[in-house]
Order: sequence, then C-alpha cells, then structure tokens
Amino acid sequence: MIRKARGAIQKVNPERIFFVWLQGESDAVASVMKNDYKAALHVLCDALKADLGIDLFGIIRVGRFTNDDRDLEIISAQDEICREDEDFVMLTDIATELNQKNEYMNPHIKGHYSAKGLELLGSVAAEYLCK
Repeated sequence: MIRKARGAIQKVNPERIFFVWLQGESDAVASVMKNDYKAALHVLCDALKADLGIDLFGIIRVGRFTNDDRDLEIISAQDEICREDEDFVMLTDIATELNQKNEYMNPHIKGHYSAKGLELLGSVAAEYLCK
C-alpha cells in the first residue's frame, strides 16, 4: 500500500494528501473491542503521517456486517475517534443505510457493497472532502 501510494503521490504531487478508510467489518467479525480498534487506527494514522505525509485520515463509517453488538463496537470507535482527534474526519455514515438496500449490496458476497454502492460511498466521501 505504501509503495503504491508513494508512486501516486510522486506522479500527482498534490498540495494535500487525504487517506480514506472504509474498513471494520472483519474487526467486527473478530470481536475487536472499541478501544483496541481506536488504538490500531491511531497507529495506522501515525505511520501514514510519517511515511506518506498525510494531512487527514478520512473515515467512511462502516456498515453493519455481523448485525449485533460487535458492529456497534466498530461504529462507535469510528464515531469517537473522529470527535476526539483532529487527524480524523467522518466522511459519511451512509453505509449502514446502504446495508438495508439490496441495489447497493453485492449479491454474490454477503455484506459487501456492489459497484453501485461503492460508487455512492466514494462520491459522498469525495463531496465532503471537497467542501
């Protein structure tokens, strides 16, 4: 990931670097607790700042994958870290809505978004970043 990101950054030479994160379902399945998830995000953010010089860590809040309290651990971790740390920003929380709409979900891989769903998530996140 770092090698590819460095190549893209070199090619584009952007004024600012944003990192966009859409992840957490596997952590919910693994029963990762909120504070452990937040700690891991801090480690990742610090590494990305050091290795790539990112300016902001944007989060697309995870949807529901397990449909139980394990999802809430990750969702609340993402919400909290964006409220508590200026390095993080919540780009959108619509993923939980999309989980309820079949047209945005991959019919072949349960719990994953379709291309239409990913396009919507990306569009909403990009719109927030361009404000």
